[in-house]
Amino acid sequence: MAVLSILPPLGSFLLLATLTTFAPWLRENFALGVVIYFFAAIALVGLSFLPSFAAAMFAGWTFGFGLGFVLSMAAFTAASLVAYAMGRWIVRDRVVALIAENPAALAVHRALLGDWRRIILVTALLRVSPLPSFAVVNFILASARTPLGGCTVGTVIGLIPRTAAAAFAAAGIEKLHAENLTETPLWVSIGGLLAFVVASLAIGVLARRALTRVARR
Repeated sequence: MAVLSILPPLGSFLLLATLTTFAPWLRENFALGVVIYFFAAIALVGLSFLPSFAAAMFAGWTFGFGLGFVLSMAAFTAASLVAYAMGRWIVRDRVVALIAENPAALAVHRALLGDWRRIILVTALLRVSPLPSFAVVNFILASARTPLGGCTVGTVIGLIPRTAAAAFAAAGIEKLHAENLTETPLWVSIGGLLAFVVASLAIGVLARRALTRVARR
């Protein structure tokens, strides 16, 4: 679990630090760039080397909001299936005892064993919040042996708002830089990113409260 929490932030730092180097090349080689991004996002997000929000921001910056959002959602859905399969193989029965020792985790675990509507709701609430991370949620879903159908539907629903917000913020900032790169104030870029972070955290707080209420029922 510690590794799953540490690797994605490191990956996001490296990716966003090289944003202005890779993004223009992918944009200029459009068809190849779309394919490269799609499969790279599946691998890096699915294997927990990169958080989904960083990959969504990269897509929004590179391809614009519309295509960036669609590409990200498709890649993240595929990545969640890859991570789920790996988690089921790696976790097996070793985590059940650890979950039983944590009341909050046990409540979520039990909620994921309910009917399909409850599974979709709980999975969506887990996904919509940036904390826990995409990688940690994959681990939770796999350890709970969540049915794949409900898990996938909940994942898509939960990822839509955060992915759209990340792609939209990055696409807007890139447009400002493209239109007036040399004179765009630094505070505009920083302000846009901070607004995205604050909005994500606010959504995450609401989602966690809702999840707590659902898990206690």
